[in-house]
Amino acid sequence: MSATVDFLEDTNWFFLWKLSTYTILFLFGAALASFYTTLADRILYYCYEKGRKEFQGKKRCFVIFTKPSHCPECNSSINKLHLVPILGWFMTKGKCHVCFVEIAKLYPLSEFLFGIIAIFVYYVSDSLLGTIFILFLFGHLLISMITDSKKLSLDYENLPFILGFGCLANYLLFEEIMGLPQLYVYLGFLVFYLSIYLLFRGGTGLGDVLFSPMFAAIAGNPFWMVYLNSSYVLAVIFSFFLRKKGEPLKGTKVPMGLYFSIGLFFTFFFKLIVHYYEWEGF
Repeated sequence: MSATVDFLEDTNWFFLWKLSTYTILFLFGAALASFYTTLADRILYYCYEKGRKEFQGKKRCFVIFTKPSHCPECNSSINKLHLVPILGWFMTKGKCHVCFVEIAKLYPLSEFLFGIIAIFVYYVSDSLLGTIFILFLFGHLLISMITDSKKLSLDYENLPFILGFGCLANYLLFEEIMGLPQLYVYLGFLVFYLSIYLLFRGGTGLGDVLFSPMFAAIAGNPFWMVYLNSSYVLAVIFSFFLRKKGEPLKGTKVPMGLYFSIGLFFTFFFKLIVHYYEWEGF
C-alpha cells in the first residue's frame, strides 16, 4: 500500500513538474515571438521606411533595441498590461487605445505559434537548451520573413545570428556540428545561386545568394533536400494564388527569403520527427 501511495505521489509530482515546464516554455516562446515581431517592425521602420533619416549607425541600433513599446502611428506608450503576449491583443481589441489604429494580427498569431513550437520541440527532444536556442533561431527567421515579404529585402546583419543559433540548435538537438558535409552543401548551393545571379539578370537577388547556401548548410545533409523542395513548392503555390487575376507568373517578384525561412522551419520539424523515431527505435 505504501509503495502504491509513493508511486502516485511521485507520478503527481512528475505531472505537475512537466505541466509547469510546458507552461513556462509556452509563455517564454510567446514573449520571444512578441519581441522578434516588434524588432522586425522597428527594423523596417528605421532601416527601410521614414525612420531611416532620424538616426544613423549606433544611435539607430540603440533606438531599435531600447525604445519603450509604443504605437507606430501615434507614438503613444503602450500600457504594460497590454504587452502581455496574446492576451494583450485581445484586451485592446486589436487596436491602439489612443488613435485606434489596428494592431497587426501577426502579433497574437506568432506568439501563439511560438508557444506551441516551444512545447512541441521540448516534448520531442527533451532538451531544454535545444528548445530555447531553436526558438531564438526561429525568431531571427521571423525577421527575415517579415522584411522580405514587405520590402523584398533581407537584413544582412541578421545572417550571423541565424548561423550561430542554427549551429547551436543542431548541436543541442541532434548532436550535429558544422563539418565537411555541411561545407560541401554550402559550396554547392553557393555555386548554384551565384551562377544564376551572374548569368541571368534578375534571376535571383544578392540576398538569396548569401542566405540560401547558409540555410542549406544549417539544414545539413541530406535534409537540404527537404529545405530546397519545401521552399520552392511553397513559393510556386503561394505566388500562383496570390498573384493578381490574369497576371502571369513569369516576371513576378517573389520574396524568396520568406519561403527559404519557412523551408528551414519545416526542415527542423522534419529533422525532429526523424530523430524522434530513431530515438524511440521505430
